Amino acid sequence: MKPVLFLLSFLVSNAASPQGVSTPEKGSEERQAILDAARMKVATDLSYRGAIRFRVDHLTVYQGWALLHGQPVTPAGVPIRKKCLEADDITAVLLHQRDGVWRVERGGTTCATDVFWLGWQEELDAPRQLFQISD
Repeated sequence: MKPVLFLLSFLVSNAASPQGVSTPEKGSEERQAILDAARMKVATDLSYRGAIRFRVDHLTVYQGWALLHGQPVTPAGVPIRKKCLEADDITAVLLHQRDGVWRVERGGTTCATDVFWLGWQEELDAPRQLFQISD
């Protein structure tokens, strides 16, 4: 449960968006393209062949990068979970847009006992603003 609590506190404590960071509107082409790219990776991680939607907790876009935290669900809204033992299932996906196409760089749905996504910014030289890290 610790990763979930940390995620919630991370998002709440960093709620003010830095300049230029945006969240694509529901129904927008950009949001759909990001979620479609994430959907393929998450379906593979879950070994799930049905339709997947996301209950988006957090989606930020900045300079061709996107960070998604959410819950995969069926079209009826039923959560799709990974069977984790002694860990929480977390869906966190970092995407990068190249040649007009969103591609997953890191993440997906995994059983997590830590906050694995915190190293992505340095590892991939992703924009700091995307992660809303405050000084």
